[in-house]
Amino acid sequence: MSQFRVTFSLRYKLLLLLTTIPAVCLALYLLMATELFKKDKIAYVFDSSVAVSRALSVQTRLTVQSLFDAVKPIVESFDYGTRRFPASAEKLFSQSSRLKALRTYLKGKDGKFVFLGTLVDQQDERVVKLSQDQKIFSNAFYAAIADQVYIHELESEPGIGVFSFRIDREKDQSQLIVTALVDVEGLESSFASNGLYDSYLWSPKNGKLFGSEKDMDPKLLSYLGSLPEGTAEHKGTNGDSSLMSYSRLGLSDIVVISTVSMNKALKAVDVLIKKSALFFIALIASTLLISLFASSQLTSALRELFEATAKIAQGDFSVRVLVRSKDEVGGLAESFNWMAEKVSHLMSETAEKARMENELATVKTVQETLFPADNLSDPRAQVVGHFQPASECGGDWWSYALIGNKLYLWIGDATGHGAPAALITSAARSAAALVESLPEVQPDQALKMMNHAIHQTSKSKINMTFFLGCLNLDTGEMVYSNASHDPPYLLRKPDGGKLKKKNLIPLMDVNGFRLGEREVAEYETAKVQLNPGDQIFFYTDGIMDIQNPDGENLGERAFLRSLMKAVNDGEDPSARVENLKDDIEGYRQNSELIDDVTLFLLHFGPIENQVKVAA
Repeated sequence: MSQFRVTFSLRYKLLLLLTTIPAVCLALYLLMATELFKKDKIAYVFDSSVAVSRALSVQTRLTVQSLFDAVKPIVESFDYGTRRFPASAEKLFSQSSRLKALRTYLKGKDGKFVFLGTLVDQQDERVVKLSQDQKIFSNAFYAAIADQVYIHELESEPGIGVFSFRIDREKDQSQLIVTALVDVEGLESSFASNGLYDSYLWSPKNGKLFGSEKDMDPKLLSYLGSLPEGTAEHKGTNGDSSLMSYSRLGLSDIVVISTVSMNKALKAVDVLIKKSALFFIALIASTLLISLFASSQLTSALRELFEATAKIAQGDFSVRVLVRSKDEVGGLAESFNWMAEKVSHLMSETAEKARMENELATVKTVQETLFPADNLSDPRAQVVGHFQPASECGGDWWSYALIGNKLYLWIGDATGHGAPAALITSAARSAAALVESLPEVQPDQALKMMNHAIHQTSKSKINMTFFLGCLNLDTGEMVYSNASHDPPYLLRKPDGGKLKKKNLIPLMDVNGFRLGEREVAEYETAKVQLNPGDQIFFYTDGIMDIQNPDGENLGERAFLRSLMKAVNDGEDPSARVENLKDDIEGYRQNSELIDDVTLFLLHFGPIENQVKVAA
C-alpha cells in the first residue's frame, strides 16, 4: 500500500467552512436588511411628515377662516359717517374670544390710507399697550395692501399674534385694510418643536410667520415644488441631512413646512444595527462552538475508518472511488482503491447473474416448445402464425392441432408477461394436450377443464383470457367458445374482391369468465359456417398496445386498417401475415414492447380455389 500524507486536515476544512459561510451570509443579510429598513423608515417618515404638514395646514386655514368670520361682520358694520364703530360692532368684538384689538384703514381718493378706528379689549392691559405700538402692525399693514393674508406670532408676547387682510369695496371702489391682534395660542403650540418635527408657517414675501425656536434653513425654500404638497431630502448649512415635507395653505402664498433630522429619523436604524451586531456576534460564537463539536465528531469517525483500511486490506470490496482531495477522505479513498485490487465480489455477482440468465434461457427454451410450427399447410386449410414476447418469457400462447377432420385453434393471453405468465401458459398447454387426446370434446367443456387446471396452478392470482375454436374441415362449420378474449375477426371474401371494414365480422356471440378467475366456471358455445376462401384472424391485445417512439399506442382503428391493407395486398396467408408484421414494425420503429404480440391467420379451403384479392 502506498504512503499517503494528510496536508490539510478535514477537521479544519469543515471548521473553516461552517464558520465562514454563516458569517458571510449574516453579514450580507445585515447589510441588506439595514438598507431596506433605512429606506422603509425614510418612506415612513416622509409619509408621517406629510401628514403633519397637511394637518397643520388644515388647522391654520381653519384658524384664519374663523378669524375672517369674526372680523368681517364687525368691519362691515363700521359707520363711515361718524367714523366710529357702532355699539353692535363693539358687542360682536367683546363676544369674540380670539379678537384682542382691531384697527381699520381706508384708502382715500388721494391714494393714501386714513386710520378709521380701533377696538381694544380694555380689560387686558397688555393688549392695550400692544395696540398702541405702530411697529407691531407695520408688516401686517403692508402685507394687506399687497392683498396678502398675514398672520404672525409675536415672539415677545406668547399667545398673541397679528392678523391682517384687505377688503375691496365695490360700492365706492375703495379699499379697506384690517389689522388685528388675535389669540394664536393654539397655532403657536402646534408649530412649537415637539422633539421630532420642526414645523414652520412661512411666506416667501414675509418670511417665517410661525415656527419652532430653531431658525429655518433658507435652503429649505429651494425644495418647494409647484404641487400643493410634497417631500424632499436636503442638507443643511451645517452638513446635516434632513427630511422635509410641505403643504400649501391655499391662502396667499403661505406654506406649512415640517422638517426632521435624518439622525432622529433613523435612530431606530442605529438601534437595529447595534442589536443585530450583538446577535451576529452571539450567532457566530454559537456556530463556532457547534462547528468545533461537529467537525471533531465527523473527522474522528473518518480517521478511524482511515486507520482501519490498513487492517482490512485483505477483505472483499468492489467499490472504486476517486481521490479528489489531500485530506482524510482522500486517504480513505486511496486505501479503498488499493484494496479493490483483491476484490472477488464482482466475480460472484457475475456468476450469479450468469446463472439467472441461464435459468431464464432455459425457461425460454422450454416455452418455445409449447408453440407449434408457424405454418400449417393442408389442402383444406392453412394457418400462419407469429409470436413475439415483450421480455425473455411471454404470457401469450397460441396453437393448432389437426385431429382427423377437425382443426383445433387455440389462443390465450395470461395476465402480464415474464416467467410467472410463462408458467401459466405451460399449464394451458398441458390442459390443451389433454383435451386433444379426448375424442368429441366440445370447446365449452375444454375451457371448463382448462379453467380448473389454471385455477389450481395460480390460485386466482394470474388469469388467462382464451379463445378455442374447433373447425370441421369437411363441412366448414366451426364451433367456438370464449373466455373474455378479444374476439377473432372473420374475413369474408367480398363480391367485389376487395376487403372492407364491413367485411370484418367479430366472433363474439358467446363469452365467459377468464380462465383461473373462478374455481368453477361454465362456458357456452357458438357456431359459424365458413365458406371456401373465408379467413379468420386471431390475435391478443398486445398488438393494439404497440407504441411508436412518441409513446402513442397503435389502437384498434389503426390496427384494423393495417389488417385490411395486409389482406388486400397479400397473395396468400403467409404474405398477408408478413405484410401485417411489416406494417406494425414500421409503426413501432424498434420501440420497446409493452405487451406480448401474438397473431395467426386461418385460411379455409385450398389456395387455388381462392379468388385473388384486388390490391
